This record gives sequence, C-alpha cells and structure tokens, in this order.
Amino acid sequence: MAAASACRVHLVLSLHGQRGQTFPVWAMGSLSCMVLLTIVVNYGNMLTWQFRAQNAADSAARGLLAAQTTQWNQTLTTLHAAAVEEYRIRNILRDLDEVVNGEGGCQPQADISDKKSCDAMYAALRGQYLDAVARYTTDVTVVNRVASPNQAAQIANMQAALVQMQKNCGTANGLDCGFKYGLVGTATRNDGYLEDVYSDCCSFVVGGGTTASPKADLSPMDVEVTACANVPSLIPSFFKFNAPQFYAIGRAASTSIMANQEFMYLGSLVNPTTGKVFQQAEFPEAQTGSAVLDPTDDTYYRIDYGGNPDNPWNHGNPATSDGKAAFTYAPGNAGLLAATGWWGAMPIPTFKGQLSVGVQFQCK
Repeated sequence: MAAASACRVHLVLSLHGQRGQTFPVWAMGSLSCMVLLTIVVNYGNMLTWQFRAQNAADSAARGLLAAQTTQWNQTLTTLHAAAVEEYRIRNILRDLDEVVNGEGGCQPQADISDKKSCDAMYAALRGQYLDAVARYTTDVTVVNRVASPNQAAQIANMQAALVQMQKNCGTANGLDCGFKYGLVGTATRNDGYLEDVYSDCCSFVVGGGTTASPKADLSPMDVEVTACANVPSLIPSFFKFNAPQFYAIGRAASTSIMANQEFMYLGSLVNPTTGKVFQQAEFPEAQTGSAVLDPTDDTYYRIDYGGNPDNPWNHGNPATSDGKAAFTYAPGNAGLLAATGWWGAMPIPTFKGQLSVGVQFQCK
C-alpha cells in the first residue's frame, strides 16, 4: 500500500511540472509570431505605398506632357481645317472664273431666275466664296492663337498644371492626394527617332529614313517627375519594438511621341455610320448644294476632294508605304490628302541621376 501511494504522488507531481514548462514556451512563441506579423504587415504596407507612389509619378509625368502634346494636336487640327477651306476657296475661284467667262456649262443668255444661268451660278458661288473666306479667316486666327510653340512657356504651363492637379487631388482631374509632386527635370529630346516630311508641288515623303533637326521649341520634350510621402508604419510600435517612418518615393519620366500616324484620303474615306465618304463632293454653284447641270455629276464646277480609284467621283492614285512609318505620294489628279498624326506621351527611363529628399524634391 505504501509503495502504491508513493507512485501516485510521483505521477501527480510529474504532470504538474509539464504544465509549468509549457507556458513560457507558449508565451515566447506567441510573442514571436506577433512580432513577425507586425513586420509582415508593415512590410506589406511599405510595398503598397511604394506601388502607389510609382503609379502616382507615372500618371503625373504623362499628364504634364499634355502641355506640349495637346498644343501640337490642336495645331494639327486647326491646320487641317484651314487646309480644307483653302482647297475649297481655290476651287470656288476656279468656278467663278468659268461662269464669268460663260464656260463650264452655264447658260450665258438665261435669266438669273434660271438656276442654270451663269448669273445665278455666279451669285451662288460668290456667297459660297465669302462664307469660305470668313471660315478660313477664323481658322487662321485660331492657328495663330494655339500654334505658338515655346518650350519655356510649355514648362511654365507644366508647373502650373502640376499645382492645379495637386489641388484637384482625389478627383478625375487630379492626382493621388497622398503625395507631394515635383517636376525635377525637363529636356529636349534629340535622337534618331525624329524624321522629316518633304513636300513640293508634285509629291511628298513622310519619314523614309530621313533625319530631322528641329529647333528646341519644335522638338519633343522629356520630363521627369517625383511623387513622395513620409509614411508612418501601419503598426508603429509593439511592446518595445518601434517601427520608424519611411519614405514612399516614385520617379517617372515620359517623352512626347507621335503615337498615331494617319494618312487620309478625305474624299474616299467612308464613314461606317452613314456609308458615305467623310469629305463628300460639293457643288458650290447651286443654292441647294446639289449638281445643277447633272443630277449625279458636275465635272466642271464640282469640288472633288480626291481619293482612291474605287470612288467613282475620284480618280486619284493611292500612296505607297514601307509598312512602318513612311509614306510616299505622287498625286495623279487634284485632291486633298492629309498625312498627319496625334501626339501622346510614352514612358521612358528616368534621366536626372541621383536625387535627394529635401534637395531636388520634397515629401508630403
């Protein structure tokens, strides 16, 4: 009996000893897990802010180049509008010369009330001419207003735009509110990717391996932008472990490029919505805008905007392309053809070298 009791006492003491040794191990293990969790959470927060900073810088860099690309796109648009009016004016002047001399099919002896009379056609052409000149004057005025390429003014506009975009942060026209932005570098892009456009009375060549050397005010720009924030750790302290604040910095650079090049046959490019060409033939000799001498055609007075041979009213010849970025065109007949493009921004590597917080840029 005594031996049995001794065994039971020994067994109880042994079990109590095991529970006492497990608690310190559990406590240290739990503390280690919590410390590791804190580190992981803070590290994830750092990565999130860094991704956010880079996205913010990318958006700002590409957005600021709109100061140049938008101006150039507006210039190209207004130049095209002016070119259409000039082409129209030239053709109306030709028509006026014909009806004044009783040529082209008008009836010199007919009364002015007869739409086929030279007098009626002259009156219609005169009105069309004055309207076209008024529109052309407006177009040229707009061109003079928007086509003032000055790189210093464009940089000033970028600085002003950056301030405004920060004020509008959090909106569709603003930037990420979590950062302070800085335009840390601008440069003129001089490289082998710029090509010339050659044109004379009889043909033109776009690209084709040519080399361009425009002045600085007409050259694409490179810009570099920073986005920076001083970010507190998500879990700043845990027991005696203190996580310091950190900088979330994004750097990005962009350059202006002609992102889309277009070669347009204005008189034969078909509008898929209407099924008709965008720049349709015009008949300025009639008040109604329809052919006077023939219900479907009017060889002498019609304004034909040219195009490809498949258009029955146009008998031009198409341009040839190298399949990359070059066009060559030698017109066979009169027509208005446009080789143009739209400018945009493209990301490039940063180019300002090492930068320091508080020196070249500031943080929020």
